[in-house]
Amino acid sequence: MSEQTRAKGFRLLLAVIFVAGLSQGLLLPLLATLLEERGVSAGMNGLNAAALYLGILAVSPLCGPLVRRWGYRRLIRTGMVMVVLCTFLFPLLEGFLSWMFLRFLIGVGDGVLHYASQLWITSESPRHLRGRRLAHFGLSYGMGFGAGPLGLNLLSLGVWVPFVATGILLTLVWLGAARLQDVRPKVSVTPGKGRLRRIYRWGFVALIPAFLYGFLEASLSGSFPVYGLREGLSPAWVSLLISAFVYGALALQLPLGIWSDRWGRKRILAWVCLLGGLGMAAIPFAMGERWLLLGLFTVAGGLLGSLYSLGLTFLADLLPREALPDGNAVANVHFALGCMLGPYAGGWLIQFTGGGSLFWLIAFTLLLSSLITALYGNKGNPEVSRQREVA
Repeated sequence: MSEQTRAKGFRLLLAVIFVAGLSQGLLLPLLATLLEERGVSAGMNGLNAAALYLGILAVSPLCGPLVRRWGYRRLIRTGMVMVVLCTFLFPLLEGFLSWMFLRFLIGVGDGVLHYASQLWITSESPRHLRGRRLAHFGLSYGMGFGAGPLGLNLLSLGVWVPFVATGILLTLVWLGAARLQDVRPKVSVTPGKGRLRRIYRWGFVALIPAFLYGFLEASLSGSFPVYGLREGLSPAWVSLLISAFVYGALALQLPLGIWSDRWGRKRILAWVCLLGGLGMAAIPFAMGERWLLLGLFTVAGGLLGSLYSLGLTFLADLLPREALPDGNAVANVHFALGCMLGPYAGGWLIQFTGGGSLFWLIAFTLLLSSLITALYGNKGNPEVSRQREVA
């Protein structure tokens, strides 16, 4: 495959990730807002949001076998078809249970297209560029996810308008994804139970950021709109704050990836979790000061927006290449578990103890993760060491 073809394929992958992030960034606060306006409790609202991540969790164990059999391109396009169809169906099939089922299906589609895209980039990137390229992956997703909540402003034109606009954009990128090369990952010969045991033995610390990022992303997008509205923020301010968090990550996404290539993932991850945890702990005290709140969301986003991509890059450093399909699948499971727990726990915390407790819980998990990462003393595994020597 020529370098020009690789570069074109990489740009197409980034476009896929951008629109996937935009879709998810819009649907989470949009549906949370619509359900809140219809009188659905915060706890049930969070449960509805968790259905998307239940779909990711359900499909994650199948991603490894599917990508080996179908290849990256077919799996990406299949996932996009599911997301497109469900997006168009939301305004047609209104109701709590209908939206919950559609969210589940979107989770399945999002799960397979994210898995295939990130595995393709991780597996085919040289180690000295891996952090930078996965940072571009995170940057594209973050740009889309940050643009998504701005679609709340389309509600003034009609409930169906945000869904249709997003569906059309997804369809256009799906057509472009047909130009991706048909590539399959290297197959591991280690038995299934042995693969899973090795992944956790060598890469557990690199799987923590996936859970943290899922919990953080889903609780902010799925539960914060409810908290913000009850604290007197307008839907426009809620969407602005969520977008500020995501776009704050854009300023540091690529630098953090480059710094992790240069100074090590472990060191960068420990500092990101420490400083990000302190920033999240300060947010409840700033709810009455909107511009201070905007600044805190922006800074916290800059620090924490790279958690997922940094974790995947660290995992790729710790595992041999043939174990990456299963390692990424496990990371997806951790991400889905965090996403499921985030809006559900957030909804109940808001309902029974107040919204500030949500941010203190997030801060506690980040600070604990920083401590675990700092104390982690991995000496590497022999298979990765041999691969680096050959490279």
